[in-house]
Amino acid sequence: MSLPSAAELMRAAEIETALDDWALDHVGTPERLLTTFVNDLNQPSNLHPRGEVRFYRFLMDILTSRLKYVADRKRHPGWRDETVKAPIFILGLPRSGTTFLHNLLGSDPLNRAPRLFEMHYPSPRADDAFTRGLRETKCQERLGDLGLLDDDWLGVHPMGADRAEECLFFWELLLASATFTALAELPTYQEILFQQDFRAIYREQRDFLKYLQHGLPPRRWVLKTPLHVRFLEEIIEVFPDAMFIHCHRDTAKIYPSIANMATVLHSKFAAAAPGEKSIVGDYDDTWEKALEFRQRPGMAERFVDVRFLDFRADPIGTVRSIYSRLGLEFSEDRAAAMEAWLANDSSERSGRAHHQYSLADIGMTEADIDRISGDYLKAFDVPLER
Repeated sequence: MSLPSAAELMRAAEIETALDDWALDHVGTPERLLTTFVNDLNQPSNLHPRGEVRFYRFLMDILTSRLKYVADRKRHPGWRDETVKAPIFILGLPRSGTTFLHNLLGSDPLNRAPRLFEMHYPSPRADDAFTRGLRETKCQERLGDLGLLDDDWLGVHPMGADRAEECLFFWELLLASATFTALAELPTYQEILFQQDFRAIYREQRDFLKYLQHGLPPRRWVLKTPLHVRFLEEIIEVFPDAMFIHCHRDTAKIYPSIANMATVLHSKFAAAAPGEKSIVGDYDDTWEKALEFRQRPGMAERFVDVRFLDFRADPIGTVRSIYSRLGLEFSEDRAAAMEAWLANDSSERSGRAHHQYSLADIGMTEADIDRISGDYLKAFDVPLER
């Protein structure tokens, strides 16, 4: 079995939705990326049979959501008059506490973090409880269909329709997301993905945030993905008043955790284990570029560093420090909302198995870690967990 061609998939989505306008203002139409994506997926031995079915449903869901989103933006053009003010971008390697911090900051009633169901199913963007509930249910069903509510995956990365999630899930609608490369080996797609003009992708993301906030009380956006650290130039061009939180953790913990995460994800779709690129290759020199960027005039005060061990020991104290550094008020109401989220998250985690991993699992030693990333650990004074 092989997946239909990009043209066939797009035509099927047009028939299903009775819509045919794919074009977004900054990235245009998705044919080129989708064609490369599907061609990579159809390489021999890439996907197992269940993975093929999952990817077909996944792609059809993305394409129909894209068409509905484009149509809804045209029906409600008032979103274009919105502005996105001083968003916060969370940076850092995977497994460094970025997801936990994102959800914690997203629980602040004066902040807003995109929810997974909003990125999977942005349209119709109705705010009544019934319509929102339908979108959340559909999102939860998608997660189940993809195997992302299985115990082995939830032990690695908690997921749910109403959880704050990273920007890569919106980028899926653009067919320009590294989430795809986390699910299967897509060498050609990955190559052309990072050849894209990410200024255009961030402009689309800005438009998406304006679309989501249209007609609602203003709140500060909190955004997150490890890949943001690659694109600080692009972010500042599109969001000139952006602020940044950079999370850090001992890479002796990060690299085997990433490898374990990649192995679990691949098992849901692919016949073969992930390649070495899934462990360290995507994040090699990003810290050096970030450090250089921060040395530019006016940039240092926009960045706050968060060390994983400090954050884990005192989440609320860490957030209080972040807000102070960024010049934001930290009221008791905001603290209470975060405390409530922490209590609920702790309750959910208590019955869930946590994934186990070690450096030996990926054939590395502490000496290897120091050779690869020792300069990073020293540059940011990262406490070791060995």
